[in-house]
Amino acid sequence: MVYPHTYRTEHSETITTNAVYGEYYAAKTSKKINIEPDLLLILQYVDSNRLQFLDDLAEIVKFKSVSGKLQYRDDVDRMISFTEEWLKKLQMKYECFNIGHYLLDGKKVPIPSVILASLGNCIDKKTVCVYLHLDVPEPDLADWTTNPWTLTNKNNVFFGNGTACPLMMWFHVIQAFQKSDMPLPVNVKFIIEFMNHENSLGLSAFLPTRVQDFFAGIYNVILCESEWIGGKHPCLIYGCVGMIHFEIAITQSEDSKVDIKEDMKAIVNSLVDDKEQILIKHFGEYVEQITPDEEKVYENIKDFDADEIRDSLPDFKKPWDQVKLLMSFWRLPSIHVHENLECVCDKKDFSKIKKVVTLKLVPRQVVDKVEKLVKAHVKSVVKENNIKNTVTCETLDSKRPWFENFRLPCYNAARRAVIQIYKEDPNMIRESRARKAVTVLDRVLEKNIVMLPLACRGSNPGEANENISSRNYYEGTKVIAAYMFQTSYIKDAAV
Repeated sequence: MVYPHTYRTEHSETITTNAVYGEYYAAKTSKKINIEPDLLLILQYVDSNRLQFLDDLAEIVKFKSVSGKLQYRDDVDRMISFTEEWLKKLQMKYECFNIGHYLLDGKKVPIPSVILASLGNCIDKKTVCVYLHLDVPEPDLADWTTNPWTLTNKNNVFFGNGTACPLMMWFHVIQAFQKSDMPLPVNVKFIIEFMNHENSLGLSAFLPTRVQDFFAGIYNVILCESEWIGGKHPCLIYGCVGMIHFEIAITQSEDSKVDIKEDMKAIVNSLVDDKEQILIKHFGEYVEQITPDEEKVYENIKDFDADEIRDSLPDFKKPWDQVKLLMSFWRLPSIHVHENLECVCDKKDFSKIKKVVTLKLVPRQVVDKVEKLVKAHVKSVVKENNIKNTVTCETLDSKRPWFENFRLPCYNAARRAVIQIYKEDPNMIRESRARKAVTVLDRVLEKNIVMLPLACRGSNPGEANENISSRNYYEGTKVIAAYMFQTSYIKDAAV
């Protein structure tokens, strides 16, 4: 594994010749792309209907569509009905699918329906598949500065639970085409789920059943999730990390006189050192090598201010520059060890402790291989330290990393759309969080995925004080329209 700055010094410039990254920057075009007359009509429609679009956003914020609590189940059903009404209004073909049951507050209930919807079936047009989720987390009112269930305008920033959801933007774009008597430049298919905040339960089992019919012929998948890295510069996301959560448990044995906390300390210290270097044997062999051209991608990211977070960093990271910091977040694996979990019951049983360990995975790392490495490592440490207490290491949850080549035509279409609307070439960034839905779509549909965030940094999607600025709400709607046109211009490669 080659880590950042192996190829570069503080005063060197990387020559971009790599087949994946270099050509992208070498062929970079002007930051101004003309807006065609048909797109201009759509943009004018958006500007003329801002008040109505805002009313529609206020309507969806009212729905308490929390999928993780039984008390909100009726609200989830009402959100589904609201979505169906809009699909009918837009003359889209759709179907709601029951995909199983789950335990909710101890009661077995149906998983909220997955909606598959489509508009257009012209064989001469590209078909774009859009992923949306309409569930929201339960808000902690103590953390909110506004009522999370009422859209609140504060200095042209709209606050409310679910405001960063792009559902209405997509619907408004389709509405704009229809009201302008203009056919959509692409066919559109929607996957709409209501279990994103419950690890997309049931989605991975359901989607394969429709690959041969509903998803046949789709060109690519697009998600308008997450947010920009800063407040001003638009971004495209081409990857996110994976995660594995392990639970290490130690139970006191009659044959051992060693405190179980001491044994836990020995195991944890064997995983990672105080400078976050992973100590597991052969762990780095599965990490994709960093190239000088990839470093150039990180150097070119705008709107990231390392000084804003420097005080919160450990001492050994404080001197790091933008490239090294961002790569530590997005590009390099890491291990986070949580606090000990001890018994809090009335019996006060201290004969067993647990500790959760989270591993961040990056491209080329495979979940199964990493699981085997970690469990074999823990087993070897137990043997080497002659630990007599009973030690177990179990996998609690895992998500694969996701990565795309942003030189693909579908990314270039998104990039050109952003340039048309914002007059800025977007940052190419990754995410330091794992996304279950993205990895499911990637594995099942086997199509290129574009992640096009429409909200700026500080929009807090899925968190307290979620919001979207007036600029991002309306300009984001325009970017979606521009993306449809740009996708329609993509020429299929000759066979």
